Amino acid sequence: MSAETNISGEKKFFSSGAWICLLLTCPLILVTFFLDNALLRHGVGLRFSWLDGLMLYLTDFGMFFFAVIVALSLLIQKKFRWLGLLTLSLVLSFETSYLLKLIFQVPRPYFNLEIAIIPLTQASGYSFPSLHAAFCIGIIPFLEKIYRQRYKQLLGIVIAVIIALSRAYLGVHYISDILAGGLIGYIFSLSAIYIEEKYHFTEWFLGNIKSKLELRRQIAHLIIGAMIVFLIELKLLTPNLLLIILILGVILSLIYRYKSIPFIHEMLQSLERPHDMVNFPGKGVIFMVLGSFLSLLLFPIVIAKAAIIVLAVGDSVSHIVGRYFGKTRVPFSKNKMLEGTVVAIVFSTLSALLFVDIGKAFLASFLTVTFESVYPEKLGRYLDDNLLVPLIAGAIMMLF
Repeated sequence: MSAETNISGEKKFFSSGAWICLLLTCPLILVTFFLDNALLRHGVGLRFSWLDGLMLYLTDFGMFFFAVIVALSLLIQKKFRWLGLLTLSLVLSFETSYLLKLIFQVPRPYFNLEIAIIPLTQASGYSFPSLHAAFCIGIIPFLEKIYRQRYKQLLGIVIAVIIALSRAYLGVHYISDILAGGLIGYIFSLSAIYIEEKYHFTEWFLGNIKSKLELRRQIAHLIIGAMIVFLIELKLLTPNLLLIILILGVILSLIYRYKSIPFIHEMLQSLERPHDMVNFPGKGVIFMVLGSFLSLLLFPIVIAKAAIIVLAVGDSVSHIVGRYFGKTRVPFSKNKMLEGTVVAIVFSTLSALLFVDIGKAFLASFLTVTFESVYPEKLGRYLDDNLLVPLIAGAIMMLF
């Protein structure tokens, strides 16, 4: 991209009025703090029986399908850099919003005796800010990168706003929660787009993904693990369904050893190590599904989700950071770097915080990432760490 194009891109970015909206939103959040009770009572008073079911559907399943449609649109158009950037910005806004929940610890509206509303559903955790709003509103800045048609962009904005507002309609969030969550998601997405248009970070990153097998493997590992947890959270993935997926995976792996299977062959060629292609095709995914399945059977669901996310984030971050930025080897390990291990512990802890308290999140992350960093490579050929790590993490959280 030329300097002239880059400058015009930046100019367009700043002239869109996005930052003006942000400046107006900040004082609006402060104002709504004083009007939250009245606004929520008024909103709940506008409920309609025919709308209740739709809002209950949109608040979770609608958000899921909205995200799937956006992701598929990017994949079909082969806009991989924007898909990666959108994923990263949503993860950062989601994690930031959750950390703010832990800091402010605002109870859900239905615990406020001054309001005395009856929620149509209940939600775990604290109220401020809204994770749903951070996720949905965070998609809006990317819509013009996905769709050229103006009506599709406007439709996406309407869907995102309705899903965010459904949280207040259902009685699980204040308006200020939604505004704050939306602001966080919007800022992260705008910032990500600006950095990309100025520095072209994803060109370097995607170039390395195309040329380096291990980086592709770790990115896929992170995405699959995060999707498993996300689907469990939405109650779309159960132990029985995981067992079915596991059995199908084993059957396909056995068939593939003797006969190439279209599409699966291309996927394995892109993501699988050569020796596993011969001995155990799909080994990593199969053991990850098995580890997730056993975690759900053995542990309470919150601990199971925390254990799976520790596996997904810790293993991937450790490999990526260690391989590209590591300089100091971990004692008793030939391949693992200390920098990767330390960063993986931090990111695993922050991810597990979505489900358990800080003590359990840190202890499980520290011990499992350390264990994984010194785990003998030869032993891993027979007992995969994708199976051991979530079980060890879950057991640690159960004990403490």
